[in-house]
Amino acid sequence: MSAAVGPVHEIAIRKVRPGKEQLFRQRRAAFIRVLKQQPAARDDREFESFLAMPTPDQTAVFIGMTTYDSLGANAAIQRNPRVVWNFLRFARTMDLKAYLYVQPTEGPAFDLGDLASQPGQVLEVGVRRVTDRASFDATRPAFIDLLSRQPGVRDSWEFRVVKGKNADNLTVGMTVYDNREATEAVIASIIDDPITQAYFATFEPVALQYATATTND
Repeated sequence: MSAAVGPVHEIAIRKVRPGKEQLFRQRRAAFIRVLKQQPAARDDREFESFLAMPTPDQTAVFIGMTTYDSLGANAAIQRNPRVVWNFLRFARTMDLKAYLYVQPTEGPAFDLGDLASQPGQVLEVGVRRVTDRASFDATRPAFIDLLSRQPGVRDSWEFRVVKGKNADNLTVGMTVYDNREATEAVIASIIDDPITQAYFATFEPVALQYATATTND
């Protein structure tokens, strides 16, 4: 992974530990309150997953995203004792499916504050471990074209991973859909298409989540 310059977006896909959802929400709110007080932390969003592929989640899964001025600014925030204390308490309520810092490489201008922000919109977050880079790069454009032509599909982005947990060969894609009905129809329409199958054969899914915006207050 090459050095990142400029803003970065943190993605934390978190599995709530069994029986801990109320405590998860309480401690998340306390952590986010402190995080939002840090000048270099920009937009912060929370999404609740309602579908995971290919294997359903066994507990609730929430996706937290934060935009920071830079990796260096984020590192400074993570040394703040109040941030550390609140995060450690929060961390005891969940396990991570994926934890990454990314920068967009394809798609329209990326604005976390506006991402899937309209009522009912669905955000797909795909974290994948690429097993065949040449084939991944060769098959992805046709897949994105197929996806983009489906009714109810809005914007799509591709991201490079600049830092993260077990981040070797990881890439991230995001797509916004009009609503859950459109999402389900698109999945059914393209899942068995040879273009989709050729693309999916080039990576292993780490976390493929479909989610809607929620609050982290």
